[in-house]
Amino acid sequence: MKKHLHLLLLTAFLLIGVAQAGAQSAELTGVRKREFRGVFPILNKETKVPEGYYTFFVNEKETKGMINFVIAIFDINMKLVKQTPISMTKRSEVDGAEFNGSDFLFAFNDISKKALTYVTVDRNGDIIKTKGIIEERRYAATSDIYPAAGQGFFIVKPIREGKNGYSIELVDRDLNPVWENRYLADRGGLYPDAVQVGNGRIAVIETNWMPGFFNAKVEAKLVCLDGATGRQIFTRPMYDGTSTAMPTSFIIDSEQNIVTSGMYFKGDNWDAINSDGIFFLKLGPSGDVIYYNREDWDDGIQKAIKDATKKRAAISSKPKVYFHTIVEAPDGGYQVIGETFRKSYQLVSSALVDIISGRYIGWIGSTDDNNKPVTFEVLDFVVFNFDKNGKMTNLNIIEKEHTKVSCYEPYNAMGGLRLANYVARYGFFNYAFTNSMDSGQEYLVSSNFVKKPYIGFTTIKAGEESVTTQLPVTRKEIKGGGIGVMPNLGKNVAIYIYDKKEEVITLYIEPVKL
Repeated sequence: MKKHLHLLLLTAFLLIGVAQAGAQSAELTGVRKREFRGVFPILNKETKVPEGYYTFFVNEKETKGMINFVIAIFDINMKLVKQTPISMTKRSEVDGAEFNGSDFLFAFNDISKKALTYVTVDRNGDIIKTKGIIEERRYAATSDIYPAAGQGFFIVKPIREGKNGYSIELVDRDLNPVWENRYLADRGGLYPDAVQVGNGRIAVIETNWMPGFFNAKVEAKLVCLDGATGRQIFTRPMYDGTSTAMPTSFIIDSEQNIVTSGMYFKGDNWDAINSDGIFFLKLGPSGDVIYYNREDWDDGIQKAIKDATKKRAAISSKPKVYFHTIVEAPDGGYQVIGETFRKSYQLVSSALVDIISGRYIGWIGSTDDNNKPVTFEVLDFVVFNFDKNGKMTNLNIIEKEHTKVSCYEPYNAMGGLRLANYVARYGFFNYAFTNSMDSGQEYLVSSNFVKKPYIGFTTIKAGEESVTTQLPVTRKEIKGGGIGVMPNLGKNVAIYIYDKKEEVITLYIEPVKL
């Protein structure tokens, strides 16, 4: 029994093919859809320049209830560095994978066995440490991991000890605990809905859901901790007596200020059907407010959209926005980049259709009566431009094809923003990164898996209408699956194509002319 709770390094020959078509391209074969969530850049922890790439997936079944999990690491020119095979229990799901500038941490969750397993791997693909944990009171929820600036990892996970809550733990590369904080609700349940780390700190948006007779009351606050010790530096309620601000994107800058943006909701029920507007907040190192500005959808944002009737309609329904990143502008201002989305209940669902399309998250095979999927629809890009005082000056709306994702247990019971975090983690939003491509012009780079898939390069200069240049993805015909784009060096990007029917990942470097 014990061996099923730990990950065992395979000693047999790994049955997976890797084709190196010279420099600049590679192929992985035998890649099953399960657990493949894309290819990710390995960034230098100081310069943030890409140094390579990694991916992970399930390759094949094994005996005695185990499956083969594979980690593949490539250098900046797509040359294979190493494949690391790991054996895990067949019902395990990958909670997360993270690179902290020196090492990787992979987290596995086997709900059926109430077991968590963590594996650290070094930059060269060699396993450092494996640690299995049995939690008898564990329930169907996921844990999250975050990099601790090359010094280890933060693990944030739900706990239940008579009361519902969560824990934050810092572990080193050998998975030894450095510190742990546990938070339990006096009433209802505490949840970490958004987390950001940087410059020696970790910030958490904590929500307390308290059941009521007609609806749930939700209290939210920002908790800021010292990353090295876990000491609480400050807390700040997100409800100001009138509305609740819910951040999804942060910057913790070099002076330890927290710059954050997101949606706000009137009252304390932040997960209402529609948001009431967006906010921009900057806090000092001790939690003091430097500025806090809100823009109402009707009186503020709609007035900023004066010309394009079609584009005005794109956000006239007060949608929710998932904020991917905050970009600091040379003039001291900021650009907040997001994608609009909506969540709806499916009247008619077909698990077979979802399996064929590959656009789903959660335990699709569960026959539980509660496993009714909801639809999460990714809509258009919106870029909010703020000056150095946090005042919105204008915005860019970038229309694109919409994507529908079916969400099964445990995600179908989550609120819109919390669910959006997981949809983003599975790679269904189109946003990839921002980059100047050595041109001096900042571009929003996106991957668009449509009938004729392409990589999009969209100008996002404040005050000017955005223009998108399409780089067609024509390296091969794609039979299901998806595409993705990552930064490379200079005027190049790295692209991956996943062919679900052939079970093949194709990776290559592509020069960009803009």
